[in-house]
Amino acid sequence: MGPRKAIWVLQNLGVVLAPGAACVLLSLIMTMVPGLRTPGSGNAGQAYGAAASSTAVLVLFYMARTLRLQRDETSLQRQELELQRDEMRLQRAELELQRGELRRSAAELHRSAEADLRLLHMELLKMGIADPELAEVWPEYAPGLAPKENRQYLYANLIYCHSMLVHKLGGANDREMLGHLRYITNTPAFRGYWSSARFMRDEMDPSSHEHRFALLVDEALAQHNVQAPHVLNLRLVDGQQNDQ
Repeated sequence: MGPRKAIWVLQNLGVVLAPGAACVLLSLIMTMVPGLRTPGSGNAGQAYGAAASSTAVLVLFYMARTLRLQRDETSLQRQELELQRDEMRLQRAELELQRGELRRSAAELHRSAEADLRLLHMELLKMGIADPELAEVWPEYAPGLAPKENRQYLYANLIYCHSMLVHKLGGANDREMLGHLRYITNTPAFRGYWSSARFMRDEMDPSSHEHRFALLVDEALAQHNVQAPHVLNLRLVDGQQNDQ
């Protein structure tokens, strides 16, 4: 029981005991007055009646006081509950902010880990391109490919992976990337690589970024007959800013 509740209980107990004590005290005083104790006057009964009336007044006074205290107590409890609700709302808002921050941190860590993994894949491709013996470890993209063509396809895959990583990390939107893809797909070597690697694209998750990016490449290839040659966007090639 809190201090405030204990005080309220003691006050109510006083309300009950005080009128009773007052009733007894007034009755004793008024019945002990010599002029009020004559048998024929009936003043003893009047004394008790006066004592009861006085006691009733006191009871009404204490009841009114008790009601006011209860009202004040209820008002304080409402205010305390409202403060607790406000504190809980603030705590929920803080927890939601913390959850959002954790989600953003997790997403950023995932993006960073994925970027590192793709960079490792690109490094492996570069090693295969630089060393013919290592290039033999990679399967041929199509049966009967000459070593030169297979190395070109490996390089085309390297360009493709780089472009896809730039797009996924927000370095270019769909429109910018489509223009860049029209440029890099305008060679027989890249088209041969893209056609030979179709079996790998068939295994992609339709909801993945890789699948959506592959559709951009298909769209760029389909636009070659209706679009003018595209100028190379250096920002997409080496990460530098290009204000043009």
